[in-house]
Amino acid sequence: MAESRFAELKEKEKLARKQIVIESALALFAKKPFYEVGMREVADEAGISAATIYRYFPSQQALFNEAFLQDISAASKEFKTMVETDKPASIEQFGIKFVDHLINNESTFQMMAYLMLKDNLSHPVMGKFDSVTKIFFDLFAELLCRHGVAKEQARIYSHAFVASITGILMVFRNSPVTDKTATRNHIIKVVKITASLYTNQLLGHQDSVRA
Repeated sequence: MAESRFAELKEKEKLARKQIVIESALALFAKKPFYEVGMREVADEAGISAATIYRYFPSQQALFNEAFLQDISAASKEFKTMVETDKPASIEQFGIKFVDHLINNESTFQMMAYLMLKDNLSHPVMGKFDSVTKIFFDLFAELLCRHGVAKEQARIYSHAFVASITGILMVFRNSPVTDKTATRNHIIKVVKITASLYTNQLLGHQDSVRA
């Protein structure tokens, strides 16, 4: 019994240290491109030796994957609440929440953009990324269904909408305008226009919608 409790305690300590490494990596990813962050730098941030970090993550890519998945999984809970509440969010509210999250979380945006644009990722990595994007596709499709859109139509429109607002963010995020507030306001304005088009098409004229 004592050995079992000791083993359980050791496992909890290992998970706690692993979490510290992930949080340290995310803090560094927010400051500069994650592909410029080395394992030694993460180890220094976490207060452990460079050799120790490899006990938890065999490579920079493994650490990156875990950090990204954890970050997105945490964010998805907020979106899930928006969808499943008694009065579900509007298409516009979902879109604004989505882009605001990526605007306010530099590390998440960097990692997502990397996975979208990188063309030589391994199958396991792309599989995990696909599972993450599916979370948001499914959540938005569920939101549309809550508003009365047919399930078969909701799926394709969820792909179109999430892809649209992600593209808007990628195009305008690094605007030459130095005023971050002005950049954010412009992005939100374009997202609102996009959301209104989907709202009018799907919720204003549902009888004429064809997937």
